[in-house]
This record gives sequence, structure tokens and C-alpha cells, in this order.
Amino acid sequence: MIHGQPNGFGGLGWLLQLVGWTHGRIAATDSEMDEIWTMVPDGTPIEIER
Repeated sequence: MIHGQPNGFGGLGWLLQLVGWTHGRIAATDSEMDEIWTMVPDGTPIEIER
């Protein structure tokens, strides 16, 4: 799963990126999520490889 920062923590995105709080998912900053939303159409399959 790809998701943004927890509500209210957008300004601390850089700090949260240093901590393993996602439990294996991919986290993005608020601005990164905005960019993803504008570039990727709804329904686009996303394959995440480890």
C-alpha cells in the first residue's frame, strides 16, 4: 500500500521517513502524494517489489 503521512504530521514527513512506522508499506510525504495523484490515473495497477 502507498499512503501519505498520518493526519497532522505532514510537516514532519522528513522525520517520519527515518522511522519504520509503515509496517512494510510505502509512505510518501504530502507533496509526494500530490504528485502521485496527478500523474497516475485511477485504477492503475501498481506492483511493489521487495
